[in-house]
Amino acid sequence: MKFSQQLFSNGFFEQDNSRLELTDLARKACFIHQDAAGLYSWMSLGLRAQRRIESIVREEMDRAGFCEVQMSLLHDADLWQQSGRLDIYGDELMRVKSRSGRLFCLGATCEELTTNMVKTHYNRTDMSLGLYQFGNKYRDELRTRGGLARAKEFIMKDAYSFNATESGSRAAYESVREAYLRVFRRLGLDAVVKSSDNGEIGGQSSEEFHVLSDLGEDEIDGQKALECAHIFDLGDRYSKVLGLVNAKGKFVRMGCFGVGISRLAMLLLSRQRDERGFWGTEAFNTFDVALTVIEWDRLERQEAAKALQHELQARGLSVLVDDRLTQAGKKLADAELIACRQRVVIGKQALESDRFEWMNRQTLERKSVARAEIAELCSRQ
Repeated sequence: MKFSQQLFSNGFFEQDNSRLELTDLARKACFIHQDAAGLYSWMSLGLRAQRRIESIVREEMDRAGFCEVQMSLLHDADLWQQSGRLDIYGDELMRVKSRSGRLFCLGATCEELTTNMVKTHYNRTDMSLGLYQFGNKYRDELRTRGGLARAKEFIMKDAYSFNATESGSRAAYESVREAYLRVFRRLGLDAVVKSSDNGEIGGQSSEEFHVLSDLGEDEIDGQKALECAHIFDLGDRYSKVLGLVNAKGKFVRMGCFGVGISRLAMLLLSRQRDERGFWGTEAFNTFDVALTVIEWDRLERQEAAKALQHELQARGLSVLVDDRLTQAGKKLADAELIACRQRVVIGKQALESDRFEWMNRQTLERKSVARAEIAELCSRQ
């Protein structure tokens, strides 16, 4: 992929990255764009990093036996009225009216919607079903902070289990609990699990997954911690009010399970930053390799970059080729800003010596590597 094809322009930002707050540094890296207070759009590079998290979560939810769906963002308020949550959520729930005057709300969570859907297709059966989705959620937060750590619109992976028996429901709960622990391990995060109040969601019991972070609002052992996931044993809280029953006419047991994708992205960015910008890991990055081509308008350098790009991609690596016609210093700095794992410089000296400068962005280790060995080195990292 070419750098010139990315949504990237940051010349108006402060040059000294150490003076930038996390959100402003993420904006300088062109990961996010602030639309209004508590509202952000993902730009192309940030979306790539965010989807790295999604792919890990997706793999683990599939492994737990859940299937992926996509539900509407706009909910009929009648369902929320039936569950009693229209009043419970109060002003935090964003509401809109259709031209006919019918009340709808923007989904803060999807217990009502998914229960109604399952009731249509599975009512009065011995169901054992797990559904999950990735989607935007909306809450009219009074205090937005930390960019997407607490925002009015954010991306969540939410999941819901439906079981005819209590034992089946408990097994589904435990399978997701283990899936979440695997997600955090794969992201290189130590999660602390603790019992919690069910709040507006309701149900029988729940557990929160916290990670120590300066972005946190809670305390664990006297240190700041950020809640990144929450799992709930709902019992028959929603099946009872919406009339979802098993083959014996008993109310179905349910669970719901959320992971804050946007929040995890901000957490990882906060951990993977230094005075140069953001560094990437195998689990969370924008690209595996950035090819920084000095003076792109020289044909021999374009050809060298394209040949190396094909070699790296053949080894399964994602590659960003900097084809911009801009100063060498800016190209080098931008490659260190945007959470790439490695950087390879292609310029006059490299072509004359047949040796390229390689850098590990996280450790800042540099090597002069023979052209014939550079792809092998990159694939080992």
